[in-house]
Amino acid sequence: MFLLTYLLTGLGSMKETLSNEEEIGFLFNVDILIKSRSNALALQSLLEFINKEEQIADFRIQSGIELGKIIEVTLQSKKDSFAFLHKERKKSQSNAKQKSSSPNQATASTVPVTPQSEIETPASQKAPSTEAPNITNANSFDVWIDTLIKENRLTRIVVNNKNGRHQSIPCRILNFDRDNSIVSVYHVDEKQVYTFRTNEIDEFL
Repeated sequence: MFLLTYLLTGLGSMKETLSNEEEIGFLFNVDILIKSRSNALALQSLLEFINKEEQIADFRIQSGIELGKIIEVTLQSKKDSFAFLHKERKKSQSNAKQKSSSPNQATASTVPVTPQSEIETPASQKAPSTEAPNITNANSFDVWIDTLIKENRLTRIVVNNKNGRHQSIPCRILNFDRDNSIVSVYHVDEKQVYTFRTNEIDEFL
């Protein structure tokens, strides 16, 4: 059994005999302790108790409501998961860029000695094993971006600008160019459209 405390601001009408016989409203701040099996049932009992009293003209519950906590935890967990996927995508893009820019001296030195067929076979076998996890993470991130675009959902990104400073932008995702890794966003505060590369975006919040 849970003991739940509510702060109730009630407007109670008390009759007072005046010359014009009018009713005067009086405002009370009340702490009410309700015993129940859950917060939701306690809230229901409180509302039923207040609503059946005709003299209570209006009321406002200031605190004590604990509904929606599970939803908040679920949404935060989902955001953390998507943020992790975005970081993994940036890491895979950075690794791919380093591989493409670094000279492959080892392969060049072995070409005159090793037959061509023996060089190509190990490369074709290694490619799927190293790239498969990155492809999976990239696909999950792409699906999440598509969901944000379709639902026109409000999100927040942290961008590393040219001066090396982090900038937090409340925005809606307008477009995602997968081939060039470019994200177009609408800044809801400045009412402008900005374009960023995915490696410039540190976090999705």
